Amino acid sequence: MASIEIAGVRKAYGAVKVLHGMDLAIDDGEFIVLVGPSGCGKSTLLRMIAGLESITAGTIRIGGAVVNDLPPKDRDIAMVFQSYALYPHMNVADNMSYSLRLRRTPRERLSEAVADTARILGLQPFLERRPRALSGPAAARCHGPCHRPQAEGLSLR
Repeated sequence: MASIEIAGVRKAYGAVKVLHGMDLAIDDGEFIVLVGPSGCGKSTLLRMIAGLESITAGTIRIGGAVVNDLPPKDRDIAMVFQSYALYPHMNVADNMSYSLRLRRTPRERLSEAVADTARILGLQPFLERRPRALSGPAAARCHGPCHRPQAEGLSLR
């Protein structure tokens, strides 16, 4: 994981101001939740941190480095969307390790990451099941780690 610092971040779409000078510090390993009404800028902020959306003003730092102009692929961040986009032809373990395999993570690290995450999320009994055999809550727990490729990076939900 890495720290995130957001300083004076603003976002406007033309004359419509969406974020009005956001300041936020997230420590390495800290868990936070963004809560607010629809249209308040939660997803916009996450997209700006991930680099999928440009910022109008301010500074975003990840691990101390300014990333305002860094492309998404170079930010070492995973973005998890709200739909449970699991690959139906893969079992839970393969879904969980898929993005790590794309990054050519060593096999022993893959197994360790899947086992640790499955233990934390209570998914151990489901590792050999395909998504269609999961209950809604099990699919929801599987969804996050299935698309969290970074061993050292960040996961935005």
